[in-house]
Amino acid sequence: MVQPGTVVARGFRLAVLGVVCAALAGPAISQEEPDTMSPDEQAVHDAVSQWFVVLNAMFDGDPKPFAELYSHADDVTYMGAEGTYRIGWAATYDDWKSQAEKSLGGHVHGEEVHVVVDGNMATATHLTEGTIRTADGKTIDQRVRETSVFRKENGAWKMIGHQADDYPVWIEVVDR
Repeated sequence: MVQPGTVVARGFRLAVLGVVCAALAGPAISQEEPDTMSPDEQAVHDAVSQWFVVLNAMFDGDPKPFAELYSHADDVTYMGAEGTYRIGWAATYDDWKSQAEKSLGGHVHGEEVHVVVDGNMATATHLTEGTIRTADGKTIDQRVRETSVFRKENGAWKMIGHQADDYPVWIEVVDR
C-alpha cells in the first residue's frame, strides 16, 4: 500500500485512472446540456469552473484557492502535468505551494467539460487551454487533457483526485 505523501512513478498513473473511471461509470451529461442537469451535476460543473479559478490563482503565485476546492483527506491524490504523483492532502498542497512559488504567469480556461455523477462521487473530464510563461520568459499556448474526481463532503463537492497529461514544458517551469 502506498502511504500518504509518497511520490509514485509515472507508469502507475494510467492504471489508477482506469480504475477510477471504471468505478465511477454511470449516467453522463455534458456542459452543453445545462437544462437537463440535476442539482448535483450542476454543483460538480461549478466545482470544475472553480478549478480554473484555482489554476489561474496558482499562475499568479497564490495556492490558497486550491485549499478551498480540494478535500483535506488523507486519501486524495494529485498527478500533475509535470509528472508527479502525490497521495494525501499534505503532500498535494505542498506540491501546489511549490508550483505557485515557481509560477511565472499564465491564464487557462476549460473546454468540453464532461461530468458523471453517481451518488456522492463524480468525475469530470475536460480540456484545459490557455497560455503559460516559460522559464525563459516566453509565453506559449497549452492544451492539456485533465480528469478530476469529486466526493460530496458535508454537502459540498470537493476534489479528491486530479490527473493532467504530462506536459513537458511544465517540468521546465516547476523544476527551474
